[in-house]
Amino acid sequence: MFKVQSIITLLGEERWMVLHNNGEPVIPVMKFIKYKDSLGKAPNTLKTYCYHLKIFWCFLNEKNKDYKEVDLSLLTEFIHWLRKPTDDINTIYLNDTKKLPYAKRTESSVNLITNCVIEFLDYQWRSGQIFFNVKSKVTKEVHNTRRKYRKFLDHITNTPTTKINILKLKEPKRKIKTITTKQAELIHITCNNIRDELMIRILYEGGLRASELLSLWIEDFNINDGSITVRESKTQAGEKRKVYVSNETINLFQDYIIDYHTNDVDSNYVFINLKGKNKGQPMQYWALQAVIRILSKKTKVDFTAHTLRHTCATQLYDLGMDAGIIQKLLGHAQVQTTLNMYIHPSEETIRKHWDEAQQHRRMRK
Repeated sequence: MFKVQSIITLLGEERWMVLHNNGEPVIPVMKFIKYKDSLGKAPNTLKTYCYHLKIFWCFLNEKNKDYKEVDLSLLTEFIHWLRKPTDDINTIYLNDTKKLPYAKRTESSVNLITNCVIEFLDYQWRSGQIFFNVKSKVTKEVHNTRRKYRKFLDHITNTPTTKINILKLKEPKRKIKTITTKQAELIHITCNNIRDELMIRILYEGGLRASELLSLWIEDFNINDGSITVRESKTQAGEKRKVYVSNETINLFQDYIIDYHTNDVDSNYVFINLKGKNKGQPMQYWALQAVIRILSKKTKVDFTAHTLRHTCATQLYDLGMDAGIIQKLLGHAQVQTTLNMYIHPSEETIRKHWDEAQQHRRMRK
């Protein structure tokens, strides 16, 4: 019906298009993507926009609707469709709620897709293509007296309010997993080859995202100071940042390059396929997932590439590193993102800091 196609621009940059079955581009979507590209949005963000809007176009096609016909009712139906694609919003179940299909997407995923569609429709409204001002209809102002963080000079405002999205689904709090140092060591020694060892060490020590790891070039490694320059990132704050790894990891990197980047390998990417018909070609995300899935099964340690990123942040914080420095290492634009989502102090760390604080606030006998 619709598909997302990768292309290479005249500048040699990878971009994505949303296409009809006949290969023709979906013009309204591509104008929006070009607009976001001109604003300097990261390539991965543009790719995500394409996939989210492809889903929206599939919904419109199924409902025989045009994007210019969208109103609040249709947006609500879209959210329902995202959660239960096989269900009809007009179907009423009496008594037996077990007949309701299970949600196909998480609340977080639905919110991300919906926000993208709202951005798209807002662009179309500002461009004069539609008459429905979506943002004015899906947002409302509420008093922010219970807001945890206040802006500078917030206190001088008479009636402080915050705009909220009335279509946003409540997202359940998820406990993010981290692993112990012993578990990380077990994963490391279980690796089948030097390439997998190197990937695990960089994810664990440097806290890189999986996409950042796979986009590394050989020249991004500085063997003199043990640093790695992140070439590509899903956020602008993450691009061109430096992360640091141990001497052991740098030595492993050099051994890996000597052993596997032989003269017949025509790729600058560090991580390549070691066998098969695509031997010597850059690794894809699914191949990294396969490696981690095998290691997880062998070690009985439930983890993902992102688990290692969270573990890196948490352990650095437990060892006393300032949150602002961890923010820079992870490539976050705001330190609050680091604190809220990536730092998970252990019970031992909480108790240690409590004991230290208690020494300064003891009451006299």
